[in-house]
Amino acid sequence: MAVQSEPRRKKPALLGAVALVVIAALIALYCWRDTNILGSDSFCDGRLDSSGVQSALDTTGRVSKVAEQGGEGRPEFRCTVQRTSLLAGGDDLKVTLRTAAEEGAFPFTTAVWKDPAQRSYFKDGATGAVSGRGGYVVLPQACWAKVGNIQGSAVVHPAQHTVATIEATMEQGTADRMGLARLLVDAARKVAKEAGCDTPGLRTPSALSEPGDERPTHAREVCGLTGFTLPPDSVITGVAEPGQERLNQQRGTWTCDLALAGSGAARLSLAATSEAAFVRAALDEPGAFTKLPGGGGLASPRQEAVVHCAGGDVYFTVGWNTAYGNVLRKHTGGDVSNRRPPTSHPPKLPQRSLLLPLLPEVSLGK
Repeated sequence: MAVQSEPRRKKPALLGAVALVVIAALIALYCWRDTNILGSDSFCDGRLDSSGVQSALDTTGRVSKVAEQGGEGRPEFRCTVQRTSLLAGGDDLKVTLRTAAEEGAFPFTTAVWKDPAQRSYFKDGATGAVSGRGGYVVLPQACWAKVGNIQGSAVVHPAQHTVATIEATMEQGTADRMGLARLLVDAARKVAKEAGCDTPGLRTPSALSEPGDERPTHAREVCGLTGFTLPPDSVITGVAEPGQERLNQQRGTWTCDLALAGSGAARLSLAATSEAAFVRAALDEPGAFTKLPGGGGLASPRQEAVVHCAGGDVYFTVGWNTAYGNVLRKHTGGDVSNRRPPTSHPPKLPQRSLLLPLLPEVSLGK
């Protein structure tokens, strides 16, 4: 009987040892694939800190580099990092950060940066904004002639009138807005230091503005401005008329996105900012502006204006989607494009302006 009991005592011990090995393997696998234990402290030649990436990609997982360009004696770079997870429900996230050389007040004039009222703008510190899908920070003006971008495999040096930025694009998933703001500014400071143009003002914001909730548009109080209406020839009954709007306002930047009601699928965005970087960037484009009557400012055929206010210059702009442009052409005729005029010809004030009625209405001092 004693001989037969020996295997029974060994079997539980063996099973216990196997269980411990399995548990240890699972712990090791989790630490390797779902945390940054023993992982890299930074990526992309030190421009992105692992902790900053984890904060922006705010979900469980392990951070790793996907692709990297730059770092060969120039400040330009492009870097993609991802956060992956083995756990059920853990979302895989991927973000690309890069230097860029933009033209004019790019966040309010290009189709890349849609719906400005849905972004969160930096309340202080650096000039920038973020959303769940990406963001930007403007480098100090001293960097504009020093930092370009990367296109394909080539480094493109800045042009005479470009604005140097660091930009982020979420390739997969959505980012934590404040975490992304910190990541952008941290990368911007490192690039600026490398280029020899860092300034104390290039710092992380203490807070971000919050986009307002979407609400019905009052025809005589568009974007919440008492007495402000859209020009009569820009409203087409049943096709493009006041529908819904979203406001985002803080001291220094005011934006409003309009989703027009009707069959035209039209969208319209209005923006005003006293941020010196964007006022300077807009005016820096050669041949873009002409003086407004009375000398109170300047306007561009691209629905842009810079107004000389008591507290300083304020930049205004209006932009719309292709669908709204097609609606206006079909129903009212005329040129409603936002294309840049040839620099060899003097600019003319637009025949149809959605912008000029707005100028007296917006106050950035609220």
